[in-house]
Amino acid sequence: MYCPGVLSGKLRAAVWAAGLTVSLAACVDAPTEHRVRANAYLRAGEAQKALEEIDRGIEGRPTDVSLHIMRGKALFELERYDDARAAYESALANGKSDEPRSLSEAHLGLAAVATRKGDWQAARAQFEILVKADDRDADAQLNLARVCLQQKELDCAVAHAEAAGRLRGDAEDVLFTLGRIYVAAKKLDDADKTFARIAEVVPSAASSPYGRAIVAAQRGDLDLALTRLAEALGKKLPNPDKLADDPLLTPLKDDPRFAALVKKAR
Repeated sequence: MYCPGVLSGKLRAAVWAAGLTVSLAACVDAPTEHRVRANAYLRAGEAQKALEEIDRGIEGRPTDVSLHIMRGKALFELERYDDARAAYESALANGKSDEPRSLSEAHLGLAAVATRKGDWQAARAQFEILVKADDRDADAQLNLARVCLQQKELDCAVAHAEAAGRLRGDAEDVLFTLGRIYVAAKKLDDADKTFARIAEVVPSAASSPYGRAIVAAQRGDLDLALTRLAEALGKKLPNPDKLADDPLLTPLKDDPRFAALVKKAR
């Protein structure tokens, strides 16, 4: 048995900052001690140290699902994606008799690995599992919509983005993603209404005029598109240097006013 009271001052602070419920005054078994330490290291951004603690924990409890999931997280942070995938798969294998929702982090981890490697079909399979396990998981619905958009399966993208909108329709990220998917699906009226909704729930958001600029550009109203782009920049649009890279603004690419706007933004 180990006692968390022997944690160093720095790591003890990280444990408390992580909001862990293990009492520092009580003794716990060795694998739990290693899990506590690993969690603190992960939150502190020290993935290699976390991995070392996790591996020690797995030595004492080789079938512990949570430790294998944490191992996947640490390996992902270290950009060891194949190893991370193997760790998440080990978590699923060891937890095959558990409730599906209890394994959601493993499926999410596999989806993240697949996304990072550009394997959209594998990512989609994992997000579909998450949605099936809990169709009220707005993040899973939204991520599945994004993957469907990457695969150019617009009916799928629209359906799941709308599902996310029904669950979390006042969230800027949900509305902006839904709006872009509507644009891709050529549902420009729906897109414009969705982007306008952002201004109602987050008045200061640059994403509202930016989205509406995209709609105007797609409609061929270049004057209105440029006016709304300028408004978005005035609201501190994130990554303004990426304006010229947005494929939905392609109708503006040959307009010298757009080139000037991009230059100013940079």
